Amino acid sequence: MCVVVFYSSDDTKSIESSVTEYRIEHGRQYHAYKDGTYWQPNDDRQNDNLDISHHKFLLALGGSLLLAPVEKNIQRVLDIGTGTGIWAIDFADEFPNTQVIGTDLSPIQPNMVPENCEFLIDDCRDDWTYPPDHFDLIHIRSLFGSIQDWPALYKQVYKHLKPGGYIEQVEISINIRSDDGTVGTDSPLVIFRELFEQAGDLTGCTFQISESMKPMIAASGFENVTETVIKTPIGGWAADPKLRELGRWALLGFDIGLEGYAMATLTRWTPTEVHVLLAQVRHAARDRRVHCYHDVKVVYAQKPFPSKHPSAPL
Repeated sequence: MCVVVFYSSDDTKSIESSVTEYRIEHGRQYHAYKDGTYWQPNDDRQNDNLDISHHKFLLALGGSLLLAPVEKNIQRVLDIGTGTGIWAIDFADEFPNTQVIGTDLSPIQPNMVPENCEFLIDDCRDDWTYPPDHFDLIHIRSLFGSIQDWPALYKQVYKHLKPGGYIEQVEISINIRSDDGTVGTDSPLVIFRELFEQAGDLTGCTFQISESMKPMIAASGFENVTETVIKTPIGGWAADPKLRELGRWALLGFDIGLEGYAMATLTRWTPTEVHVLLAQVRHAARDRRVHCYHDVKVVYAQKPFPSKHPSAPL
């Protein structure tokens, strides 16, 4: 099945019916294009989680959409796994002279978008049809648990970035922990993390990409690889006002998205067993006496320019 469609500012739509014939499982809605290859639902509840998480990431990044030092006059940007399209729309508003493309498996983005923004139904794991050296920036966020062959994806990113262009990837660590021992080894939060580690091992799509993306991006040929680690509380327990605000949004997104995270992933369990676990996880995350946090990690890197002084032939 080919890339099927796009939404754009001229309100043009061309969507094959099979793309919107969503699958319903345990009361949650999942994408139809390449059914089963992505683990989160695409229904309104999970989309609310994506938009809340977008605000969480903005707070974590100090109000910025990205950390890479891109110029204001860049021409083309690709947002892989755009979800509701909120990052792409915000970027298009902030960079009105830049053409922004967001790709996803689900056509869940709004129709009313900036003139310089469009959305395509596409799978980033397929061979890309864009020209080489085409984009100034390729943005990836929250694709943990979704990709089997990360080096292959980074290879495509490298090929289709212009020399001097940037990749930026933002991922959360699923390693929820505490510094004061309030998250014990028997905590439901730890059990939850371990189950997702096992799920990633079984599917071959790791949920721990935040821990390995920096060396893999560097190994793909990028230079000036920069990693920023942002300690993100879950809940409003932090003394620092900015961290407390960040933690409240992190808890809200975690709370709303929790069932969607778990229901299709924990396939060895019955729905009732999953709901029992999630109730325990929610209770632990909401407990102000539990000082839990995880990391948001941001890695950006640059595709090198061709050497101006090639080595002399042997």
